[in-house]
Amino acid sequence: MARNYRLALKVEERNNEARQAEQAGNLQKAIKLYEQNIKEAYADEYAFERLMIIYRKQKQYKDELRVINRGIDLFEQNLNEHLKQSLSRHIDGKKLELLSNAILKKTSSKTQQPHFPDPIDKWMKRREIVEEKLEK
Repeated sequence: MARNYRLALKVEERNNEARQAEQAGNLQKAIKLYEQNIKEAYADEYAFERLMIIYRKQKQYKDELRVINRGIDLFEQNLNEHLKQSLSRHIDGKKLELLSNAILKKTSSKTQQPHFPDPIDKWMKRREIVEEKLEK
């Protein structure tokens, strides 16, 4: 727990420094700091959002797509770990796996995509837009 707290403080410190760099017009420094944050195994929505916006404004769609994919992967992993930890207190591993498979089967139909909480759902839509821009 202490490691996560120290990591959260470090990420927040970089975000503040990057925010100041953006306001001063130093986008390269801001990008560098935000990129450091998204490499961490810490789900911080702010750094991902700012990088997506910066890359979109600069029409660097490949970089924006890379950031989106990293964000989706990290936040899905974080969500899965959270669910596993919270449910494992009440359900054993085998029942948890059966329950997870049943939920996925029920929610994954051909007509409707499974729903993920924000920011994952929002970023999946954004990824579709960026992929369309890259095709053009």
